[in-house]
Amino acid sequence: MPEGVLLLDAEGVTLLANPTTERHLAILAGASPGERLTRLGNRPLAEFLTSPPQGLWHEVSAGEHIFEVVARQIVDEPRTALWVSVIRDATQARQVRRRHEQQERLAAGGQLPAGMAHDFNNILAVIVLYAHMAEMSVDASHPVRRWMRIINDQSGQATNLVQQMLDFSRQSDMQFQSLDLFALLELQAQLLSRTLPEHIRLTLDAASDSDYSVHADATRIQQIVTNLAINSRDAMAEGGTLRISLAPLMFEPGDAPPLPAMGSGKWIRMMVADSGTGMAPEVRQRLFEPFFTTKVPGRGTGLGLAQAYGIVSQHRGHIDVESALGQGTIFMIYLPAASERPTADAEGDVVEDPRGLGETVLVVEDNASLREALGSVLTDLGYMVVEADDGETALTLVEGQGMQVDLIVSDVVMPRMGGIALLLVLRERGLQMPVILLIGHSFERQRTDLWGKGLSAWLRKPPLPAELAHAVARALHVGD
Repeated sequence: MPEGVLLLDAEGVTLLANPTTERHLAILAGASPGERLTRLGNRPLAEFLTSPPQGLWHEVSAGEHIFEVVARQIVDEPRTALWVSVIRDATQARQVRRRHEQQERLAAGGQLPAGMAHDFNNILAVIVLYAHMAEMSVDASHPVRRWMRIINDQSGQATNLVQQMLDFSRQSDMQFQSLDLFALLELQAQLLSRTLPEHIRLTLDAASDSDYSVHADATRIQQIVTNLAINSRDAMAEGGTLRISLAPLMFEPGDAPPLPAMGSGKWIRMMVADSGTGMAPEVRQRLFEPFFTTKVPGRGTGLGLAQAYGIVSQHRGHIDVESALGQGTIFMIYLPAASERPTADAEGDVVEDPRGLGETVLVVEDNASLREALGSVLTDLGYMVVEADDGETALTLVEGQGMQVDLIVSDVVMPRMGGIALLLVLRERGLQMPVILLIGHSFERQRTDLWGKGLSAWLRKPPLPAELAHAVARALHVGD
């Protein structure tokens, strides 16, 4: 039987026990069948020789294990009382339930940032576009140039903050590719070794003959490592060791993986361990909640680990942590292994922003300020700009009024006909002009289908002028 079953006499001596009970008693009481029991875990045996409320079990903890116990009395003779008891190990079931509750709690907390990101990105896009234009419109010695650079830097930080919230809410747009995780971590370790304090020793451990290929977004994986390294740095104020390691894992059907939600197959485990101060259990339980932090005000937003949790989830991976006060912390990230090794990409040369030759670009955006900013950038690049406040208006201009449009740049989310619906309707009606979509959050599933519909490019909000210039030029095949 999967549960432990035992028979006790009135003195607590185990008269009969199945093999499962032997394992349970070794953990709960350090005892074997035939010995007298006085306790289970840290509770007296007498507490379990009672009937709990109907349908309920007594619960007892022993280290990291959680057991459920129930006992019923058997009376053979008036002078002799026997107890039959069932003990079951509920550790894994509780872990699964806790992780499920945590996932539900974190998912609910992610709805607010996901809903706000679109409006924030629109505001930031206007600031970024105009600040870049203003910076480039004055002489290099003019003080306005420095002011605009500061605005651009601060806008970039605000954009990163919105990105952290999107990562946590699992709404970020990922650029998945075949990736050699070891090669990426080698470069990341070199960068960290130059930025971490000298009293922190950094090591990277991985077998050189193993395959560490994953299907992942390189930038997001680097962000995870950076966030974990920053937390380790803060936990080792007096110095210590930060160890990053990789290991390939293989689980056959029926095997017990490290986390219950993990399936069989090939996995890559990335481990980030430090020798810092560690965490108390109550801190560990809330570790991935957004805005939860134990740092003093001004030292952290409380989004770093929440961001890491969201990124791992979007990679169909899992993250776990082991820590105790004074014993350091170990983060374990499990990513599905890729079936093919990645190929190296050639690095492209940096070129100047390409300019247009008077081509007509239709900008479709419901936010008037952002629509005007996009139009100003494109006009400055040499294009003729026409504006529409939603997809239906754009269709009227293109189809109803017969306007000759060379390219459409459209927002994805709009009150009346968004950018995706606009693209699909254009193709259904035989209109083949290129389309660039502006996105504020993930649309990975739709994008897979849209490439076949002739989507030319997509840009994250807020787009930098250079990004916009190159995307438009590629779509029009103008000098790029």
